[in-house]
Amino acid sequence: MKCDIVVVGAGPAGLWAAKTAAEEGLDVVVLEEHAAVGLPKHCSGWLLGCEFTHRFFSEIKEILPYQKVLKMKVIDPFSEQIKEEIEDTGWGAYLVRRELFDRELARLALMAGAKLFLNVKVMELRKEEGRVVGVGTTSRRLPEVRAKVTICADGMKSATSGGFARREIASDEEAEIYTGLQMELIGVEGVSPGEIEIYEVEDPIPAGRSLWPHAAGVTLASFSSMDHFLQLKKRKDNLLSRKISRASPIYIGGYSNRKRMGFFYRKVVKEGALFVGEAAGGSGIVHGMITGLYAAKVAKRAIKENNLMILRDYEEVLRDSDIYRNPFCYRHIKEVYGSYAKWLEMSKEIKL
Repeated sequence: MKCDIVVVGAGPAGLWAAKTAAEEGLDVVVLEEHAAVGLPKHCSGWLLGCEFTHRFFSEIKEILPYQKVLKMKVIDPFSEQIKEEIEDTGWGAYLVRRELFDRELARLALMAGAKLFLNVKVMELRKEEGRVVGVGTTSRRLPEVRAKVTICADGMKSATSGGFARREIASDEEAEIYTGLQMELIGVEGVSPGEIEIYEVEDPIPAGRSLWPHAAGVTLASFSSMDHFLQLKKRKDNLLSRKISRASPIYIGGYSNRKRMGFFYRKVVKEGALFVGEAAGGSGIVHGMITGLYAAKVAKRAIKENNLMILRDYEEVLRDSDIYRNPFCYRHIKEVYGSYAKWLEMSKEIKL
């Protein structure tokens, strides 16, 4: 198969790149290794509020179930002191079920003219004279897709040994990862839908944990391991443990994440290929979608002018952007912004 653009991965970044490129009249193919868009799930489903978010979400909010974000609280779980309580001023936006949200993005991409193939695992970037000219897959029905531009959107796994960022653009330091479990919990006590809770403390087991209460009694949370989750449930010495003591997971998914999550790689362009979303080192659903938009726009120019050197402009566009200046660096908020309140207020001003 031949096309203008092949997108590796049907997450938000890849699908928004595909939608944008298809709307520009390009022939776009999206390859997803799993049997369903939106699975497995790896994140809380939070769409950070900014102009871009509110604009695109207005088109789908009547179709998609969501919970409006009302506030964020930063809490010491032992003293129960609320260190920061930040009411939504436009930064909050929405909590969505990722499997439903991603499928809605897939619908938009397909309606724009993109083609989507499920159960097609990309194993390699095909190169000629050092330039990426498409991909090779494990699929017998679609063993190769040749494209003028390849967009790598293979998500969190891109930094792992089998991921394309790790193979092609990332240094050892940039790609250092940690692993954990994402859970959907029923029975978390003392939470309110749309009120995000972040737990800050030195104790390594509850440190950095957070609760993302969606509607209908579902709360998303991540833990470093099942053992740590079970230990926290049994403990009685902190607020987080008491809240999850009766909780049961209805979904468990593993993830790998970069220790420097949210900070884009120094290099996000390979000759013939662009890296978007977490494959570019970024983090956050909205940040990823914006990188997809940027990549699609640059790819269109390169294809229309028959000059792949133009792809290098993507790095400049990204480094000149609000999402680069205001990274979704969830594990490094205090280090970068000084406070969660400042992070959120700066982030809501993100423009394209």
